Amino acid sequence: MSQDLLPFRLGDYTYDFTDPTVLRKVPPGVNVDNDVLQMGTEYYINDETIADSFGRKLAPLLSDWIDIALACYLADRLSRRPQPHGPSLEQWSRVLNLKISVRRLNVWKQPSVQRRLVSLLNLLSDDDWRIQFVRRKTPGRLAEKQGHLFRTRFSKPPIVALFSGGLDSFCGAVQQVSDLSNHSFVFVSGVTNSRQKFAQREQVKAISRHMARELCHVIVPFGFNWNGFSMERSTENSQRTRGFLFLTLGAVAALAARSNEIRIFENGIGAINLPYDSSQIGSANSRGVHPITLLRMADFVKALTGKSIGFNNPFLFKTKGEMCRHVAVQSLASSIPRTFSCDGFPVRHRNKPQCGSCTSCLLRRLSLESAGLSEFDPSDQYILDLLTSGGTTATSKQLRPLQAMEWQFQKLSRLLGQGSKWSRLVTEFPELQHIVSEISVHDEIAETKLQQSMLGLYRRYIAEWANFSARNSLRLQKRAA
Repeated sequence: MSQDLLPFRLGDYTYDFTDPTVLRKVPPGVNVDNDVLQMGTEYYINDETIADSFGRKLAPLLSDWIDIALACYLADRLSRRPQPHGPSLEQWSRVLNLKISVRRLNVWKQPSVQRRLVSLLNLLSDDDWRIQFVRRKTPGRLAEKQGHLFRTRFSKPPIVALFSGGLDSFCGAVQQVSDLSNHSFVFVSGVTNSRQKFAQREQVKAISRHMARELCHVIVPFGFNWNGFSMERSTENSQRTRGFLFLTLGAVAALAARSNEIRIFENGIGAINLPYDSSQIGSANSRGVHPITLLRMADFVKALTGKSIGFNNPFLFKTKGEMCRHVAVQSLASSIPRTFSCDGFPVRHRNKPQCGSCTSCLLRRLSLESAGLSEFDPSDQYILDLLTSGGTTATSKQLRPLQAMEWQFQKLSRLLGQGSKWSRLVTEFPELQHIVSEISVHDEIAETKLQQSMLGLYRRYIAEWANFSARNSLRLQKRAA
């Protein structure tokens, strides 16, 4: 990672994170050490909640890791992509120059650590990351300094899992708590707004009451302090490094809990996230919990800490609908309205927290409908209800995600309909072969077994989509045309 700045071009950004609470953006063409700084923005993260939950101070290296993950996320948010819908990676990617102060400079300067960090970030965002590490001079946060009289002790071996508050994380948590009674559970949530935090808390409380289990919920607030700054709030919506921050918080919590695993609850369709149309390339499709991302994260953690941490998704070969059909989820269906799935949650619309038209909303509604849980999916939660007469009132822009998902459905149906199905599928979507090959080597599972699991996943998904009532909106649109 070069310490020199690249020549400026559109999509070239430089940030100074040497102040632990103020991010500074360096103007194009100005050296990162220059005192002339264009913008300062306060930011924060409260990782004291992790230390308090387990009764132990955070090690300096783990605090560094959190700082770096947060810095990458904040820089990502403040750096608008040159062409957000460009047809090539060159029009999508950025150059991101970051100067970050760390406590364990000797560790972060190791080539093996730097190489894996940059490779992981590139996988997530398709950007050119150039990170300069310098020695931290300011005191650490309270999480590193405050001692604890007692350490948290679990009566059963703890399972640590990310908990976003989305439908997948809720269903996964309910199933795991129900099925694994010989374990304690720690759910880790990163939050940026009070609405998200409240929803997450209420879901965990509902699971705890219904299952009569004691659950540990670690909530880590983070983000910008916008007050007092006259800067434009125009930020990059793709947020591709958000997954790295969440996985970092989960892994740090797992290490604090003396666990060697962090679990991620995400259906296979959403985790793999194949393109919805021919224009989507690279990280235009989120890779936050992609199977390859989880493997690369484990490689990075091993190089950084010397410890083996597994990043495991037990629902990789399940559809979202199948996750919703589990008997424990069905018994706790009254809590489903507390979950959220929208790409823009919480949307700024009174009493309607979800848009109803993005691909995440549509996958949510498809899954609940296929699981027979539509009564727990009230239409008044959505700005647009495409399950009823939405097709007659929706704009062409609102229908675009539904059309894209239909395009993918038609393509998958053709590929899985006849002939040598696996070879046809991976010819069109070669990343599936990459996933199977990597998991086969890592987990020592036969490729043929993984291929059959992958084929089964997509067959079941297209069977769910074929009966999705929102497809009527596309038929209504064609008739109107």
